[in-house]
Amino acid sequence: MPATGADAWFGSVGGARESPPEPSKPPQVADLLEQVVTSGGQLVGASDVLVYLVERDTHGGQRLIVRRGAGCFATSMGRSVGKGEGLAGEVWRIGAPLALEEDQTWPARLGGYGGEDRICGELAVPLHSDGVVVGVLGVASGRPGRVFGKGEMELLCRFGEVAGVAIDNAVRLAAARCELAELAQSEARYRTLFEELPALVYTEDYAIGGSWLYESPGVQDLVGYTPEESGQPGFWKSILHPDDRERVLAEDRRVELTGDPWRMEYRSITKDGRVVWLRDHAVLVHGGPGEPSYWHGFVIDITEQKRAEQAIREALEREQQATRQLRALDEAKNVFLSAVSHELRTPLASIVGIALTLQRARSSLSEDYGADLIDRLAANAGKLDRLLSDLLDLDRLNRGIVTPKLRPTNLAALVTRIGTEWHDTGRPLELVVEPVVAWVDPAMVERILENLLANAARHTPPDTLVWVRVARQDQGVLIAVDDAGGGVPPELRAALFEPFRQGPEAPAHTPGVGIGLTLVARFAELHGGRAWVEERPGGGSSFRVLLPDPPAAAAATAPAPQRQDDVASPNIAFEPLDFQEPPSGTNANAS
Repeated sequence: MPATGADAWFGSVGGARESPPEPSKPPQVADLLEQVVTSGGQLVGASDVLVYLVERDTHGGQRLIVRRGAGCFATSMGRSVGKGEGLAGEVWRIGAPLALEEDQTWPARLGGYGGEDRICGELAVPLHSDGVVVGVLGVASGRPGRVFGKGEMELLCRFGEVAGVAIDNAVRLAAARCELAELAQSEARYRTLFEELPALVYTEDYAIGGSWLYESPGVQDLVGYTPEESGQPGFWKSILHPDDRERVLAEDRRVELTGDPWRMEYRSITKDGRVVWLRDHAVLVHGGPGEPSYWHGFVIDITEQKRAEQAIREALEREQQATRQLRALDEAKNVFLSAVSHELRTPLASIVGIALTLQRARSSLSEDYGADLIDRLAANAGKLDRLLSDLLDLDRLNRGIVTPKLRPTNLAALVTRIGTEWHDTGRPLELVVEPVVAWVDPAMVERILENLLANAARHTPPDTLVWVRVARQDQGVLIAVDDAGGGVPPELRAALFEPFRQGPEAPAHTPGVGIGLTLVARFAELHGGRAWVEERPGGGSSFRVLLPDPPAAAAATAPAPQRQDDVASPNIAFEPLDFQEPPSGTNANAS
């Protein structure tokens, strides 16, 4: 049988190469393969030698690929065969050596391609490692009649066993070194990435109170402490803000016991004393099934985010407050218009009606009827005058153009006069007045008392008894108007002094626009005092006004009475007034 090409003897498939020439390998693997080729050829006296290695191809399968050749196989590197293809492929398949002579036939032998190199005899042995074929060592001879005998086969097989283990170990070692190098490069890349992140990246020992195993240099930018300082066990807990400590430590204990992911936002105190908001996320990394190893997490500074959130909340609160104020103003406007229109229409309608009656009847009216009409006309005109005065006073108070004109005033005489006028209307009244001279604005005090009496008349039945009391109390003078009516609920006592507010049981047609008590409170404040309402012992309401007036100053500046009506009536009863300070923070104007 004529000799064929060298590649055909060992089964080159189609002449194509499975992979490019030998990939980059550590020198020790290449040197070992070269030594195996040289030593294997010397053992059997052959100069044409090649070594196949079992490797994975680009499709994930396995093939025999020539990784070293000598003699006529020097140009065969990179060629490959599959399992069962050619002599080498069959040795791989059966895991045993095979030898062919020149005149033997071989069914699986592939056709050659000619050329100057001719093979007359060949021998291929498997390279084993741990019972697995990891490669094939082949030798050939172009000398006619050359036959590789049984002894040479056994010798080359024993050599192949040693060479297979050595090659497999070298390849594994090279792969391990490559993997370690890649891991080192990956670690370096990730470490560089972590160190450049605007955050603290850390790993923490899996143990109660464990310390950080690694932390990026960002810790110093974050809280001002060096990695050495912050790496101590439980250090991060020592810089927790006191207001967040209990909440954060409770969650820390829970996740340490459960292994749940750690997600917290909390405040820490930096080395220079600043307070920063931090977002801390971590997960538990397992070294194996059910074997927790360490915590891996990151911390970022969210102080600016928290400030922005707080600013948004404050802006929203201001907007809501403004909305509430606008709604209250709108409601007050509606109440004001309703009340004022009613208060204006009632006396105005009476004035118009009386005027028309007088105009039409003229001299036909009886003297008594005409006098009655004129009295009613004057009374309704007085109502309009008081209403307009109250509205004007409230406007002037709101614009801050009203100042009290203080002078020594005999309050006993003033209160007695107003009480007597009010008593003449038919309402039951009792005066309990001390002979007090105080440094006040008498016109404002008069308005205070008139409005308190008018308020009692509006909100109590006509036969309800009313008390007016005046007495000196410590550094001031107390004026109180009590009634035996239904009283004022505690939750409404401050609101009564707001403009256009009326009592809870006042019907819609109740006279008044709800500014009388507002004027009482404002006039009291202009004196440096205050006004409030409380429950009267025995039931009802007690409206009280305290006007500052040190007794010594009042006595020093009080002039002698000049008119008979300035002196309190000797028939006025005097009783000590039971006075208690209002609850802390009570101030009519505060509402």
